[in-house]
Amino acid sequence: MTINEVIFVLGMIAIILGGIYDLIAAIGMLRFNDFYLRLHASTVGTIGGAALPTFGAGLVALVSPQLGELKYFIAGSAFTVAILILLTAPTGSHSLASTAYLGKIAKPQNLVVDHLKEDRGEKK
Repeated sequence: MTINEVIFVLGMIAIILGGIYDLIAAIGMLRFNDFYLRLHASTVGTIGGAALPTFGAGLVALVSPQLGELKYFIAGSAFTVAILILLTAPTGSHSLASTAYLGKIAKPQNLVVDHLKEDRGEKK
């Protein structure tokens, strides 16, 4: 087994795992009843279901002989997009959660301790 075949198999595994992450995120979006849990499920779907298959597609493109010299452009673009997704998805979900909490739009359910409320000096 050559290194190109190993990279191709790793890329295909990443693509398949991304599909599994998307399936798990979709089930979480349907089953969870709290805004914050659904936000977590959608973030898992974004990071695992978008960044991982994009990285896998970059690996597959990198060892694909049919693409010729274009394979480096496609692989580089895929890796760049995957890194951008990994950087922006957590930031966006944190912004949504902070806005929903501070704006009292979505009330957290079943909290035993609320450190954010304590840090802001609010009463229980």
